Amino acid sequence: MGALWELMHSKKTVNIELWGGQARGQGPNRPTCRASAQLRAPRGLGELFTGAYAKFVDACREVDEPGLAIVAIDEVTGRAAGLVRLRARIARHVTAIVGRHDACDLFLDVRDQLALRHLAVIVDPVRSWEPGAVCTYRILDLRTEDGFVDERGRGLRGVRCEGAAVLRCGGYALFMLPLGDPTDWPASAADAWACVPERIYFDEITHFSRGSSVHIPRAPAGRRWSRITSVRGPRDPSAGLVTNGDVVGTLELRGPRRCQTIQLGQAALRDGVLLGRYDRCDGRVTEDESLSRVHALLIQIDQTLLVIDTASTNGTSRLDGSAARVIEIGHGTELLFGTETCMRWRGLS
Repeated sequence: MGALWELMHSKKTVNIELWGGQARGQGPNRPTCRASAQLRAPRGLGELFTGAYAKFVDACREVDEPGLAIVAIDEVTGRAAGLVRLRARIARHVTAIVGRHDACDLFLDVRDQLALRHLAVIVDPVRSWEPGAVCTYRILDLRTEDGFVDERGRGLRGVRCEGAAVLRCGGYALFMLPLGDPTDWPASAADAWACVPERIYFDEITHFSRGSSVHIPRAPAGRRWSRITSVRGPRDPSAGLVTNGDVVGTLELRGPRRCQTIQLGQAALRDGVLLGRYDRCDGRVTEDESLSRVHALLIQIDQTLLVIDTASTNGTSRLDGSAARVIEIGHGTELLFGTETCMRWRGLS
């Protein structure tokens, strides 16, 4: 079936299965290219799901605790390309990075439209592992040129989801499927597709002035909804990182030859701030070759401030040397990006 990698934090949180012969660390991670044309039109989502169902159903059915499966299917060929299973944790966020760089959790190397590090999927903590525990999560574009689109073709930069979600990104259909309930995985692929809840979209940015605090109604009795709310995601650097003087903290980046201080506002932290070497990052340390092009994401989720390593080559670690993919930070936290760049966060409250 291909290689199986077990990625460990303090407990197992990510299982990865790849199909199609992807080879990590054995080829160049080429820059993102724009395809001139596809050989044929993308297939319908139901056709893609049912055609690949046998490839991933057993791996999803065996998970008996709350979590999220990310299934990638090639839009043109209909072939299953990979699966990531994220197990939710109590009091700890879990994340996976999707892209064409071989350090990504969901490593998809066929379609050049996909960026090296294209999406971050962040699963919120659950209150318990009891059956029926609700798993909520975010999907954020890492400020790529094309972002992703929903099943109706609407371009998006970020969504917050409760339940199943379906999107298209870089030549792949990505099915986000909650785990933990074996009845969601019947023997028949057609029955399984019929079980996927209706996706109801809410546009937080356009309609809801109160932002993510807005109450979204639940499905009527007897119906199942997936509630999907659009959010901004990391914004273009030209949009600015402080709105109306609302500075909530400063980020210090000390590279090999210089130190820079970046003031950040609440809106920027909520949307996400990218750090790395490339122009699409808010905090750039161009002289440090140990940094990845997009190395980390700084984001506030509810009241928690997180640094998420975006599948960097040389990792993110605390100053005691312990590496981690997701680190909760507070005033005075210092982290090492790669081998030469130090980050320090100073909150103002």
